[in-house]
Amino acid sequence: MPQGAAKAALLVARLAILGVLVFTVSWAVLLLVAVAVSVWMIANDKGDVDDRPRFRDGHAGVGLYDKNNRRIDMGDPYEQ
Repeated sequence: MPQGAAKAALLVARLAILGVLVFTVSWAVLLLVAVAVSVWMIANDKGDVDDRPRFRDGHAGVGLYDKNNRRIDMGDPYEQ
């Protein structure tokens, strides 16, 4: 094999290996970013902590209830 052809084959092999490494590292970085975003979203999830009253059917009938399950509308039979 001529020396020029051997150098060209070696260069092609090195470029192929470099391409495979770049491809693998890019997918690994993408996976790492996806995991980091998922962990951040889970850590910052506040759940259902909405303080607004909800209209629902509760222990005192249908009406507006706060987050402590107390009926707060005018139809509350327990309010005096």
